[in-house]
Amino acid sequence: MPASTSNPLIRALAAGLLILASAGCASNTVVSPSAPDESVLAPAEQALAKARAAEADTFAPRVVDASRRRIATARDILYSAARANRELSDTERARVEALVEAAELDARSALTQTQAKAVQTKLAELQGQLDGSGAAQTEASP
Repeated sequence: MPASTSNPLIRALAAGLLILASAGCASNTVVSPSAPDESVLAPAEQALAKARAAEADTFAPRVVDASRRRIATARDILYSAARANRELSDTERARVEALVEAAELDARSALTQTQAKAVQTKLAELQGQLDGSGAAQTEASP
């Protein structure tokens, strides 16, 4: 047998290196964070979906965007805590709640603005019809 493999010191070093190498591999394992509970975002997401279904993207795009940004920021806070594998702090929880409330209000505002534009459009249409029929009556009676 060669001298290098029969030496107890070399065997001990080799065993130590093997242990360190396997420990190093084990510490490199990625632990996936738990998924955060996004149910807190639901009221704002539902209000935004309702506004978008009423075409608020067309009639109130800035307010819709504000709502989306607030929801995205709240979601980022939730996922940031999840990536760190921890619960939300009281400050983070309060911030998420405030963002969700503001996003919901933005979405409701967008819906209201969209509905108001629809009413204005219909009113202008009816006014045009009335003006047209009134002009026809005026022309018919000399």
